[in-house]
Amino acid sequence: MNSHQLSLDLGSSLPPRAIDIFYFAVLPEAQAAEQALEVARWDQQKHGLSGKIYDRDRLHVSLAKVREGRGLSRAVGEYAANLGSRVKADRFHVCFDRLVSAGHRHQYPRILACGRSVPGFDVLVREITGLRYVSGEISPHMTLYYGDHKAPPIELATPIAWKVCDFALVHTRKGRGEFRIVDRWPLSL
Repeated sequence: MNSHQLSLDLGSSLPPRAIDIFYFAVLPEAQAAEQALEVARWDQQKHGLSGKIYDRDRLHVSLAKVREGRGLSRAVGEYAANLGSRVKADRFHVCFDRLVSAGHRHQYPRILACGRSVPGFDVLVREITGLRYVSGEISPHMTLYYGDHKAPPIELATPIAWKVCDFALVHTRKGRGEFRIVDRWPLSL
């Protein structure tokens, strides 16, 4: 029997493959992470913002991206681990004293930011990337969540600060919510 009904190709029912991202990051100490989460909850309530607040273990300060793409290459992981193991930098203090919104189309990351430069951060980024100079565009920030609209900047009465003693190589799978620490390296005393 021959049917004259049109058929529609709606594509595969499989979810799209995740985007793998390797990057170096500084991870907050436990107390600083808890403070950051308290600020995020307070901020959402005060400004009527919605959005999932990052889990404590996902909070980080990005240093440098190594790779972004679909699929995971063992060579990329080995290359990044080799880069991390060669870094020679001293420990430093980081202090987040502002909470600001950044605009990205329909999502607005709510981030902790530093009101002044952090020389140790710049040194660490230079060591990882091999760049001799780091432009003023690179400043430490930590995303707490993505809000549904912008909110005004806030000066924190109690800054969120800690001494950075190490850094990590992180692998995330964008689109899957996966976040994994691949390796960590200590900074010099």
